[in-house]
Amino acid sequence: MEDIEDLLVASGGAPPGFRLPLNAVGVNPRKKNKAKPSKVSQMNDPPKIPGTQSDSEYMAGQLSAFGYAISDNPEEGDLWLINTCTVKNPSQSAMNTLITKCKSAKKPLVVAGCVPQGSRDLKELEGVSIVGVQQIDRVVEVVEETLKGHEVRLLNRKTLPALDLPKVRKNKFVEILPINVGCLGACTYCKTKHARGHLGSYTVDSLVERVKTVIADGVREIWLSSEDTGAYGRDIGVNLPILLNAIVAELPPDGSTMLRIGMTNPPFILEHLKEIAAVLCHPCVYSFLHVPVQSGSDAVLTAMNREYTVSEFRTVVDTLTELVPGMQIATDIICGFPG
Repeated sequence: MEDIEDLLVASGGAPPGFRLPLNAVGVNPRKKNKAKPSKVSQMNDPPKIPGTQSDSEYMAGQLSAFGYAISDNPEEGDLWLINTCTVKNPSQSAMNTLITKCKSAKKPLVVAGCVPQGSRDLKELEGVSIVGVQQIDRVVEVVEETLKGHEVRLLNRKTLPALDLPKVRKNKFVEILPINVGCLGACTYCKTKHARGHLGSYTVDSLVERVKTVIADGVREIWLSSEDTGAYGRDIGVNLPILLNAIVAELPPDGSTMLRIGMTNPPFILEHLKEIAAVLCHPCVYSFLHVPVQSGSDAVLTAMNREYTVSEFRTVVDTLTELVPGMQIATDIICGFPG
């Protein structure tokens, strides 16, 4: 379920739930004589599966703002749009299945996200319009050209997409806020660096302004999203604790808006453990952190190029559980890593 993010756009209804399992995508074109809606339609249903789907929300928001209707029934759509993730092989397999179904249905197709960005020469992507991870602000342009019968490919990296693009939240009470894209790692098993590129961080001021805006909109939870939260700011001369403290200062003291910190790899939080622990103790911040270990063997971690040891991972866990009451830590483990 974490492998592919499906953006379903078609006539009527609201966007589907968070990360629905392997559904295709449909888009109905806007009526030429219909004025653009003044507001982006919002989702009423809560997310079924926690996750990060910020790119999908931004694409849905832009399409809605330009008059495209959204639905969870791809058969009704005049175009299918699939947003993909490249971290795990099942995502690419699922994408291939959906592309086959779409071609059989003779529907125009746009594939977005990490898979086309990192594997643009895949045979399955021949004749398909594709949108790279840093071109999502041009999704309307790609959809319109594809509906005209043109094949469009936008993969060149550019500046970070604006944070104030139109957005359709999968849960109207949850804001998924990207703080940076790309990463500083070079794990031997992962294509994310190839697809998402080197680290690119949003400024503290731009993120704080976004936080103020969504709190005013009535958002109840803010989820910080990133390929590696801990690496935030290293490209622009700041760090994660600076950002977290700036955001926490804007949260309502009554706890009506809560903050959830995203996944972070061990190397980039080791030097900031006490500062991060202090933020996690704040009553408006969930005492939760996702810290992948991947392996309990230093030899395997070296083969993975993970840039930390088992002992250093223990330090992260022990320090946070000691300093943060009720601390919960999630992790990832790769079984059967090849030697």
